[in-house]
Amino acid sequence: MDFRHDFAVMAREDIRCIGIAFPPEWDDYKVCTRFLQIKQRRFNSSIPYYVLYSKELLQKLPLLSSDDQAVIRRIEWCLKNCYPITPYMSKAINTFSMKKSDYMLKNWEIYHLHLERTDMDRKCKNPNLLFFQAKGQVVHFIDVKKHPEGNGWFDRNLLEIIYNNWPNLLMFKKGLKPTETIPDNAVHNLTKNCVTFIPFHEGSLFPTGLGVMSSGDSSKAARTIDSVFNRFVMWEKAIEKDEAGIRQEIRELHHRMPEQLNFSLIIENNYFVAYEEYAQIKLRMFKLPLILQKQERKR
Repeated sequence: MDFRHDFAVMAREDIRCIGIAFPPEWDDYKVCTRFLQIKQRRFNSSIPYYVLYSKELLQKLPLLSSDDQAVIRRIEWCLKNCYPITPYMSKAINTFSMKKSDYMLKNWEIYHLHLERTDMDRKCKNPNLLFFQAKGQVVHFIDVKKHPEGNGWFDRNLLEIIYNNWPNLLMFKKGLKPTETIPDNAVHNLTKNCVTFIPFHEGSLFPTGLGVMSSGDSSKAARTIDSVFNRFVMWEKAIEKDEAGIRQEIRELHHRMPEQLNFSLIIENNYFVAYEEYAQIKLRMFKLPLILQKQERKR
């Protein structure tokens, strides 16, 4: 019984289905951490979202081209109806290379979408991007701006718009000032491998995504996998401790009795489930992280 390894095997298979193969030498923890980051970057479109627009974007919409407005409406429809938005995402979403990581997403949980399909065999011509942030099952459309380059991937104006519309989405600490001021053009590179906070209004702003570790991995992804792995260990110990009770339940259900209980991990209805194949019994453990949950598409 090794639920952590079972989950890593599932992760490898899930990623293989979209054409990615993790190096075989990676351990279960690294596989699952990188898996979660790829799933986060691809965005979970299998659950429905409610969409909100910032005041700034609502004012800008009439000034955008009719084509851009139509794509934004299409993206909103996709989010509400459980259709993938990956056709509007960067072609780098399937990579686990740190050089092509989305540090705006890892640090500030801000996604960007192209206002034209990127799944065609051609280079994107439209420079405009739609920036948004998701909280639970609510998506917040922040702004439409030109594709940034280099250090421009840290954009204080996007954070200001979030603050003006939905301050609860930010980790803002009023009154706490950094001892050393970091220029905005240095923030992007600095936050590629460490957690830092920036001066903001009358205090400091911490990365919404909890920042990036020295390895370049998302701190939030690592903390999520830490929590999942710890709960797996707790369940394994509980199952071993309660073997007599589980065997009694098997007898009462008149199921086949295995010589040795051998539970493996499966996923059902967005829950991690311990499954004993020979006895045909299931123990529902705990819910999947939201980024991994699925819902049947509306018809």
